Amino acid sequence: MPDLDALIAEVATSTGIHIERDDPAVAFVVLTELALDQVTGRVLDSINRRLAVFELSMEKVDQRAGKLLAQEVRNAAEQIRGELHADIDQAGLKAAHLVYKVHEAHSRPALIRWISAGLASAVVLFLAGLWAGAHFLIHVTAR
Repeated sequence: MPDLDALIAEVATSTGIHIERDDPAVAFVVLTELALDQVTGRVLDSINRRLAVFELSMEKVDQRAGKLLAQEVRNAAEQIRGELHADIDQAGLKAAHLVYKVHEAHSRPALIRWISAGLASAVVLFLAGLWAGAHFLIHVTAR
């Protein structure tokens, strides 16, 4: 699970936008993280099952072909296992990058909403100032 407080702080530091823990963007990041965890768990379970089957096959080869051949197969299995773990690590990096991209894409609409709200507030304040100034001038000239 990502450190939500750290992510929220990073968003605030990087973009100047402050989001709360109950913001939909945070929920989307958590949902994405949970989905990726599930997928990664299923992939790891599948790989572990296949490795178990592969290791059983290696034991049979060891019994039939002798120690030298079995040692070569073990070396190959270790190499395959190392490559699989490297692939899993790379997939994890790609997943983390995807979460970052989704979060980044989701943060832009929030920025646009805040800018729009700020502009609307500025226009309202400006118009209120014009009205107050005009009302003041009418009141002063009436005396």
